[in-house]
Amino acid sequence: MYLQYLKSKLMKKMPLKICGITNVKSVEMAHKNKIKSLGFASKNLNGPNTVSDKKIQSLIKECKNYKIESVLLTQYVSLDKIIEQIDFTKPKTISCSFHFSKAELETIRNTFKKLRIGIAVNPENFNISYLRSIKDLVNVIYYDLNVYKTKSIRKYSLKKNLDQINLIKELKIPIFIGGGINQNNVSKIINSVRPDGLDISRSLKNSKNILSPKKLNSFLSQISVA
Repeated sequence: MYLQYLKSKLMKKMPLKICGITNVKSVEMAHKNKIKSLGFASKNLNGPNTVSDKKIQSLIKECKNYKIESVLLTQYVSLDKIIEQIDFTKPKTISCSFHFSKAELETIRNTFKKLRIGIAVNPENFNISYLRSIKDLVNVIYYDLNVYKTKSIRKYSLKKNLDQINLIKELKIPIFIGGGINQNNVSKIINSVRPDGLDISRSLKNSKNILSPKKLNSFLSQISVA
């Protein structure tokens, strides 16, 4: 009972988004552990654990059953394509890897009144002028220290990119930090950045890409002492 109470207090303090979800078992495990946000990576992205739009649509329906926020990660550069994808998959939130213009984001906002708009930012595509120009249209920023290439991952240091993160925080938009977060470094990251949330993926899963109860519980216990 105490552990459940501790987790409940924790989730209010430090929201988690677990990304790269590909199966119903992980959605169910997230629900059991009071995880409120799950990310689904579109096939148009580089990196692991991408799934088809049809599969994403199915998993998002499961999220709605459990009242879990569904986040569609997408890299479409065509406004028509992303509108079509949103309409088909029906996520609660999108995470745009391509940085659409202010006018294009306004079109998305006007087309999907209840949609939350997120912008995916990393050390390579960071542009504070752009972010300042669109801040009134954006609900959340997902800052990733890992940059996924076609066949590789480029990993960046948190310490060397704190200036970027602090500039984003000045915009007063919620920021989630991701990229190589695990139970060994999560306390340090929270203390260094004080983010609004954490964006985590592979460190909480088993070899079949299913959320691991053991890894999840261990991770949550580390956050509780941060």
